[in-house]
Amino acid sequence: MKPLLHIAASVAELSQAAATEFVRQAQEAVQAKGFFTVSLSGGSTPKSLYTLLADDTSLRAAVPWNQVHFFWGDERHVPPDHPENNYRMAHEAMLAKVPVPPANVHRIPQGDQEGRLCGMPVTC
Repeated sequence: MKPLLHIAASVAELSQAAATEFVRQAQEAVQAKGFFTVSLSGGSTPKSLYTLLADDTSLRAAVPWNQVHFFWGDERHVPPDHPENNYRMAHEAMLAKVPVPPANVHRIPQGDQEGRLCGMPVTC
């Protein structure tokens, strides 16, 4: 399969193209396997995609939310309510606005204030 390169003129155009592809991939995966898994990114670039998927009624209606499972490709070592937390951004921009079951949202476990995860110290 030859790679496809799409150059968008703006963030809005990029978000629309990505949202259309997200819907297509989700529908195809659910039809073929019964579920769709996606790894979310943080930062400002995907935020407009997440917002579009949640706020555009035709896009939101086309996603089989009950069969979509969300994972994260990375997470910052900040508290869940911190403005730079990737889960927080995805939750506020999309997840809180769509009918995805909470059990389908698979967050990265985070440590406590001292950087311990599950009782183990985190080393750099």
